[in-house]
Amino acid sequence: MRTKTQTITPAKAAALLESNTSNRPLSRATVRVFADAMRRGEWKTTHQGIAIDSGGVLVDGQHRLAAIVEADLPVKLTVFTDVSPDTFDVLDTGKRRNAADVLAIEGEKNTLQLASMLRTVWLYDNRPDGAWSGGNARVTNHQILETLEANPRIRDYLAIGEHLATEIGMIKSAAGAASFLVARRNSATKIEPWLDGLIEGAGLAKPDARLKLRNLMLNMARRQAGEGRRRHDTREQVALYLTAFSAWANDEPVNRLRYDAGDPVPAIPQV
Repeated sequence: MRTKTQTITPAKAAALLESNTSNRPLSRATVRVFADAMRRGEWKTTHQGIAIDSGGVLVDGQHRLAAIVEADLPVKLTVFTDVSPDTFDVLDTGKRRNAADVLAIEGEKNTLQLASMLRTVWLYDNRPDGAWSGGNARVTNHQILETLEANPRIRDYLAIGEHLATEIGMIKSAAGAASFLVARRNSATKIEPWLDGLIEGAGLAKPDARLKLRNLMLNMARRQAGEGRRRHDTREQVALYLTAFSAWANDEPVNRLRYDAGDPVPAIPQV
């Protein structure tokens, strides 16, 4: 087996893909993620590249090559040649690093929740009008780390997310991310009354947006618990949280708090 770093042009990638006779079915979602990273200049040359067996057949790397074709850009890859054909069965059998793994390597704590919160913030900033689930909503580990670098204060909202999950039944990553998004645009002293009322619920008038959100989340949590399942709809809960905050910030009474799935996630006002 031989290895070298080589610049693969879209034409070369297409030619190599023609010899793709033994790879697993192509995931278009994975190709889009790779191609987007290439277009943004985030793609890095690593030991994970492409492999061609001694008969000239591509045995690994079809998603990287298809992404080069889709991005229409030349990309440097590590190329392994003269690979034994019987290595295919052991390729890609290891655990792929997820965002929580990468954050743990960086020394972060509570990485599962932090990764989910960072993903939510990235989606809010980049896809407020789009779906937050499915292949088109994948957020790369690189984007997660970039979001953390740009928003270091999000770490302070891990505990708030857990507190809100305990007190009002929100998904803790949705609660933490939504609270951070509000705090990112407003000073801590301005939003203290918002959080205090939402957590405690004491002395709030019936049309108060904090009481409406609190009661709605508690009812959702009870209903889901009664059905024996938990609905993980982060986009809906973040949208409801921001809708309620907007009404509270504008001193608007709320008779009914609702959010339609097709609507964009609301913008955040300044108090």
